[in-house]
Amino acid sequence: MQFLRTMVLVTVLLAMLLALLTGCDSGDQRTTTQDADTDLQPEAGGMAIVALPSQPDVLNPLIRTSSVAGMIISLLQASLTEMGEDMSWQPMIAESWEVSPDSMAITYHLRPWVWENGEPLTAEDVRLSFDLVRNPIIGCPRADIHRPVTAVTVLDSATIRYEFESPEPQPELRSSHTILPRHLVAELDPGSVGSWSMNHAPLASGAFRLESWDHGQQLVLEPNPQYPLVRPWLDRVVMRVIPDETARILALETGEVDMVMSIPPVAARRLKTNPQIRLSEIEGRVFGFMMWNTRKPQLEDPTVRRAMSLAMDRERIVNDLLDGRGSVAASYLPKVLWNHHPDLAADPFRPDSARVLLEQAGWVDTDGDGVREKNGQELSLEILFRGGNPLIENGVVLLRHNLADVGVAVDLRSLELATALSFLRSGRFDAYFGEFQANLYADPSPLVMSGATDRFNFGGYANDRVDSLLATALAETNRELSLPIWYALQEELMWDQPAAVLYYPNQVVGYQGRLHDVRPHKLSPVNNLTEWWIAPRDRHWSKKEYSK
Repeated sequence: MQFLRTMVLVTVLLAMLLALLTGCDSGDQRTTTQDADTDLQPEAGGMAIVALPSQPDVLNPLIRTSSVAGMIISLLQASLTEMGEDMSWQPMIAESWEVSPDSMAITYHLRPWVWENGEPLTAEDVRLSFDLVRNPIIGCPRADIHRPVTAVTVLDSATIRYEFESPEPQPELRSSHTILPRHLVAELDPGSVGSWSMNHAPLASGAFRLESWDHGQQLVLEPNPQYPLVRPWLDRVVMRVIPDETARILALETGEVDMVMSIPPVAARRLKTNPQIRLSEIEGRVFGFMMWNTRKPQLEDPTVRRAMSLAMDRERIVNDLLDGRGSVAASYLPKVLWNHHPDLAADPFRPDSARVLLEQAGWVDTDGDGVREKNGQELSLEILFRGGNPLIENGVVLLRHNLADVGVAVDLRSLELATALSFLRSGRFDAYFGEFQANLYADPSPLVMSGATDRFNFGGYANDRVDSLLATALAETNRELSLPIWYALQEELMWDQPAAVLYYPNQVVGYQGRLHDVRPHKLSPVNNLTEWWIAPRDRHWSKKEYSK
C-alpha cells in the first residue's frame, strides 16, 4: 500500500512539473467536465475516498448539529420524499401523495420498504419518528419546521396523513423529517437520547449503510443490500477525517483521497492546472457574516450596527480573500434561494459615513487616542471566530482593521467549534465572525425571529416588524404573492441589522478525474453519490488492501 501511495505521489509531482514547464491555461476552468472517455460505461465496483474537515458529532438525526453529520445521515437514511436537483420534491419511501384542496392536510402512500436488518418500514415508524422529533425532552434543533402540524394519523401500514393548523404553503416541507426504526427506539428513554447506541451505530434505510466508524479517523459506507431503489455503483465509500485544510489539499494532489469538498481560492488556482483533478464551482447557500450580540450596550442601537456594517470592506474580501469566487452579500437569503431579494444592494464600503453615524449615536473620540467613547465607556468589541480556516482567519484581521479605522477597538479570540458554540449559546460574546448555511426551505426564522434564541439567534435580536413579516410570508400559500413580503423582510433587516451579512462564497469542489458522473450541487457535494462510478482500470484500492 505504501509503495502504491509513493508511485501516485511521483506521478502527480511529474504532472505538476510538466504543467509548470508548459505554462498555465489562461481559460476559465472553474467548472470542468468529465474526461473524453465516451466509450466507458458504468460498471459496479471500486472504492472512493472523500476527505472530511471534521467527523460528525453523532449520527442520530434527532440531535445532530453538524453539517457533516447531516450529509452522512442523508446517505444512510431515507425519508418520505427527497428534494431533487431542480429543488422540487421527489418520491422516495412515499411513491405518491396528495394535498387536500384546502391545503390543510397531506396524505402519503408508502411503497414497500425495509430497514437494513430486514424489518419492515411502515407508517407506524413514520408516526413515532415525528413524535420524537417534536418531543421537547429531546430538543431536536429542527423541530420548529414542523410547528404547523397539528395531527399525524396512520390510516394503514402504508398510508399516513399530516394535518395543519392553517392552509400550508409548503406541506411537503412541514411533513419532511427523519424516520427511525420503531422496533428499536419505541422503548428507549427520550431523556437519555444522548447515550442511545444509534448515535454511533444507526440502522440504515437509505442507499448506504455504515460498515464502520473509526472515531477521529474515518467512516466507511457500503451499499445497503435492502435498499429497493437504484443500487450505488461503488462497493465502498470511505469518509476520511482530515481536519487540516492544507493536508486535505495535499491528499487530493497526491491521490490519497478522491474528493475534497471545499477548495480554498489559492489552492484552486494551482489545482486547475493539474490534469488529474477536476474542479466544480457551486453557487451555494453559505454566507459570511458578523453577528452582533444586541444585548450588549454598545450594540443595542441599530445605528451603531449599521455604521459598523458600512465600515466593512466586502469587495476586498471577495476579490482578495475569495479570489473573485463569490459575491458581496446583503441578505440572509442567498441568491440561489427562490425568495432572495434581487435588487437589495449590499452595504457599500463607506468609512466616512460610518464615522458620521457613530457620532450621531453619541460615540466620539474625545481624548484623541483613536477609540470612540460614550458616557465614559470605550467603543470596544471582542470578536470570536473559529480557527483553522484561512478565509475566516484573514477575513477577521481585515475586519478588525476596518473597524479600528472608524474608532472601534477590537480584540480577536480564536476558538474551536464546540467552545465557540458554548460561548454563543450562553450569550458570552460581543460579536461572532463566521459562516452559516441557509436552509433549503428559504426561511431565516432560526436566525432572526425574536423567539429563536434557542436555535441560532444567539445575539438576542428582536424586532416586532420582522416577526410579523415572517409570519405573514410563511402563511402565504402562493409564492408569487409572498415575494413582496419576503422582499420587505430583507429590506427591514438591512436597516435594523442583527448581523452584517458580508459575502456569498462559491464552493469549489475538487475530485479525481477517475471518478465519473460526479455532480456537486448546492444540496450537497455528494448529492448524487449513488451515481458515481470508477472504471476497472482506474480502481486504486480494493476492500482487501485498503487499510486507512
